[in-house]
Amino acid sequence: MMERFVKMNEIFISKSSEVLKTVVGSCIALCLWDNNNRIGGMGHIMLPESNGDRTAPPGKYADTAVAEMVSKMVFHGGCLDNVVAMCVGGASMFSNHSSRIETVGIKNYRIVKRELEHFKIPVITESIGGTTGRKISMNCREGIVTISMLLKSVKKPG
Repeated sequence: MMERFVKMNEIFISKSSEVLKTVVGSCIALCLWDNNNRIGGMGHIMLPESNGDRTAPPGKYADTAVAEMVSKMVFHGGCLDNVVAMCVGGASMFSNHSSRIETVGIKNYRIVKRELEHFKIPVITESIGGTTGRKISMNCREGIVTISMLLKSVKKPG
């Protein structure tokens, strides 16, 4: 099986036996799957809202990435009625934040969820928040998503 690494701000849709991979911290890896048509996709979403930024890739912002992914899924033969979502990431990667302030990661997730609800796409799996990154792999032949938590680095005393 061919592997493809999905970089920050990228969206990739596949109808083949590819394995899509990425690593996220506060970013969101959004995986979409249409089981009937065997089409999978992954977006590596960096920030919550575009605020009218039309120069950025559509995969950069949560408020534009979901619509772009849906459009690409349909273009490749997917049917919106069959699509389900898996959301991964949204970690708080910096320890100096206040727990009362919504982090970028949680904002990313909140906007992704809002956009998925707009398209009536159910989230069937999620691994969101925390303080460590995650490694994600999506088998586009089977629609299987594997999530691994990354270890935190430990600073030596002294």
